[in-house]
Amino acid sequence: MKNETIRAILAVGVVGVFMTITAVLALYPILSADNVDANKYADFFAKTASVYTGIVGVIIGYYFGRGKSDDPGTK
Repeated sequence: MKNETIRAILAVGVVGVFMTITAVLALYPILSADNVDANKYADFFAKTASVYTGIVGVIIGYYFGRGKSDDPGTK
């Protein structure tokens, strides 16, 4: 396999996991039998999402931030 293919598969996997986590966190108050305070949960969701969004951004930036050449002088 080419490096670009492996990077693409990893990036799609990371984004897929990111979207799954976001969907679960967003739908939890709606689908849960628990009585969830919307204001407190919104604060929790914002703080949690900011942490893992940064991590995902670093990972995606690492895989897509590289040029096609190994020469550091070309972009």
